[in-house]
Amino acid sequence: MNNTRKGLVPRETIDEIRSRSDIVEVISECGIALRPAGRDFKALCPFHTEKTPSFTVSVQKQIFYCFGCQTGGNVISFVQKHEGKSFMETIEWLAERQNIALPTQDARESANQKRLRTLEDLNRFAVEYYHRQLLTERASEPARQYLKRRGVQPKTLRSFQLGYATSGRPELVKVATDKGFTIQQLIDVGLIKDEDKGPQDRFWNRILFPIQNERGVPVGFGGRALSEDHQPKYLNSPATTLYDKSNILYNLDKARQSLYKQQRVLLVEGYMDVLMLYQSGVEHVVASSGTSLSENHARLLKRYVPEVVIVYDGDTSGFQAAQRGLHQLLAEDLRVRVALLPAGEDPDSFTQQHGADAFIELTDKAINLIEFQIQSVIQNRDIHRVDVKTQVVKEVTETLLNLKNRVERSEYIKYAARELRVDERILWEALKDAGFKETSGPRQTSRSKVKPQKLSARAQIEHQLIEALIQNPALLSYVKSQFDCQHFTEPRFAKIAQLLWEADTEGEQMDIQTLINDSGDEALNAFVSSVLLRKTPPPNLQARVEGCLKKLRNFHLQDLEQRVRSHALAEGADEMETLEQLVRLSNERRALRGHDAGVTHDED
Repeated sequence: MNNTRKGLVPRETIDEIRSRSDIVEVISECGIALRPAGRDFKALCPFHTEKTPSFTVSVQKQIFYCFGCQTGGNVISFVQKHEGKSFMETIEWLAERQNIALPTQDARESANQKRLRTLEDLNRFAVEYYHRQLLTERASEPARQYLKRRGVQPKTLRSFQLGYATSGRPELVKVATDKGFTIQQLIDVGLIKDEDKGPQDRFWNRILFPIQNERGVPVGFGGRALSEDHQPKYLNSPATTLYDKSNILYNLDKARQSLYKQQRVLLVEGYMDVLMLYQSGVEHVVASSGTSLSENHARLLKRYVPEVVIVYDGDTSGFQAAQRGLHQLLAEDLRVRVALLPAGEDPDSFTQQHGADAFIELTDKAINLIEFQIQSVIQNRDIHRVDVKTQVVKEVTETLLNLKNRVERSEYIKYAARELRVDERILWEALKDAGFKETSGPRQTSRSKVKPQKLSARAQIEHQLIEALIQNPALLSYVKSQFDCQHFTEPRFAKIAQLLWEADTEGEQMDIQTLINDSGDEALNAFVSSVLLRKTPPPNLQARVEGCLKKLRNFHLQDLEQRVRSHALAEGADEMETLEQLVRLSNERRALRGHDAGVTHDED
């Protein structure tokens, strides 16, 4: 196997980072309240809502597993899933925590990384500077009064590090350059503009909302004008190396843990909507910051939740804004619902007037996409007019085209036909005219629960063999010499077997932690973790392995016999030669009979 991983970090470095990162300490640092349970630790699972702790962490084996939602892995996969980080981001985070230096690819990459870190540091400096201005400067009193009138509490103000840019245009230029940052760096992060009269601060006389990426790194600002004469009302940072609005969702960094627990995200329009909801205890909320949802936004949300509830202002523009982003979300196989606010209300005003519980109740009653599209038309146009009905059918058809689930599509068509008073066949024909091709069945989402199927006798034996190898990797070299991993038939076990076979190199015992790192498959990691956390491993694994191998060889010989017969039938092979082959295979199978010790037919 290659001695490097993603980003060209050597295998030895990854192993060192993992071995020095105690999983109990890391999980505790991520805010999970672990409690001792014998030799292990337990907690309420951070990945689903539960009342009885089923999330188990093993100190000895350095793995975690939830017996409720079947999620598992090691310290690296935990940080990836819980913090929403990529593999390399996780390695960098754990390495920094242990003060382990990571190698870089070349001088060019090193210089670019250094430049990006400097720009990130400049943004952090600006966040702290503007925040301090808001808290302490006399000139910031109007901004403080505005936030107080809007109901923003001091704790929220500090948590989101709100800031204020005073009316003096070159103020940030002065303090930043005094700290050693250059004019070009200030331009590169969008904090200043190079005008005819010299460098000028981009933001002035505005309350500032720092914008972080999903890792919590400040990448830009949103500025709210305090004067109606100061236009535009909201001004965002321009596109920079760090900030691309099509990749950023406001508050995603703070909302991540809540998203995992709630299994859905509330998507609102503005910064204040997020602040007031978060302040009220509604934490699974992010904002698109006034921009249309992009494909990248949809992919970003897909990493955290299976469902998006869009909560936009209860007016015509809100309806239109919601519809623009629907298809991007559907294309990522996300479930999408729309919560309809009363006319003239936004999430901020509604929550302040009616409370957080009423807001949650409203989002719980969010309607599906087809209902939303039809209801929005009924509110604004005469649905009985032929031209209006034709346009609605077109809009509904576009939505149906993006649906991945066949059952949902069929049910939505029935609903739309009933509400629009058209024949279902018209909608099906419209779909076909738009290029729709029926698939063989509904596609499962990554978080869908699939009912376990009973394993065949052969798959049960494969299951037992894989379990034994995970529990005792020292047996792997022997098993490799006796059996080819290509002969596994159950896809799950075939994939694990291939990884095990590849990981076992001459003179080196395979490390199960490395298997978890290399798989990139959550379901596989969960399976491995559940095997390792089994309280009472079967006795005498060597005998069980021998029994499994004999059974699997027998199944393989049966396969070969069937192939010989099929070939003879199809090709008209020599009868005597075919008979000799079948007799030889039959004798081999007979020799295996009576040697099935240690093998039992467990159910999965």
